[in-house]
Amino acid sequence: MEKILNVRRIGLIAHIADVLMVPIMYLVSGTLREKPQQTHAWNVQNLPADGVKRLVSQAMAHCKGIAKQIARRHRLDFLFHIPLIGGWCNYVVLRPEYEGVWHVGWKTSDAGAQISILPLVSPVRMLIGSGDVSFFGVTDDGVQIPISEIGNGRIGDRGEFSKVQLC
Repeated sequence: MEKILNVRRIGLIAHIADVLMVPIMYLVSGTLREKPQQTHAWNVQNLPADGVKRLVSQAMAHCKGIAKQIARRHRLDFLFHIPLIGGWCNYVVLRPEYEGVWHVGWKTSDAGAQISILPLVSPVRMLIGSGDVSFFGVTDDGVQIPISEIGNGRIGDRGEFSKVQLC
């Protein structure tokens, strides 16, 4: 597969902000028994249109939305990240068919395609909202890699994936 973007690096200020957000994210998740969500607005990079066109659908994990989840009204809407007040609770667990640093991205019909710049080295949990979504993975060098769905769950269920990183 070919390179689809240059993945930004996390800067020092963003890293400090991420650390400061951890207690808040535990609070809004409504549980201290699971890893809290780690992706924030400053950790997201838009995938340019030419990168979207180069995404290989067969290497993506395609997930149906859950009708009862609150809808995201616009890109800056953050309420869907707060399960404590009715935000998204359902997640899928994605595993790359790759060993090394990778990044997870998502493509939706309403928000285009974005990627988390948080470096991953293992499976990841991703929230599922009301709309259909396709998840994809890229290496640290911006080359798409195949990913697959290996499980699912709900925040607060203390299931087998509750300690997997949530982006």
